[in-house]
Amino acid sequence: MTATLSTPTTVIPKIQWEKLPADFILPDDPVENIYQPIQAAALREILDLAGFVTPDMLIGSNLGICATVNNKIVVKAPDWFYIPSVFPVEPGVNQF
Repeated sequence: MTATLSTPTTVIPKIQWEKLPADFILPDDPVENIYQPIQAAALREILDLAGFVTPDMLIGSNLGICATVNNKIVVKAPDWFYIPSVFPVEPGVNQF
């Protein structure tokens, strides 16, 4: 018996951040945990009251994050997310 070592290959996915097509239907599946919105709000409030939230952070919940990964539209809906540092919105940019 001969053992051979192979080097694992790393495939980097092609990710594109684009506006969804107008006819794309977002899934509206029921949530697994009906207490999730309350838990997310409580977590955010606890961090804020403890002084851990700063203006350059982004904390959110109850939304869909969409991207095209290897030419396939992928939608994820995290219960809660935290981004430690984001750029401010530039003056004159419509935020909604």
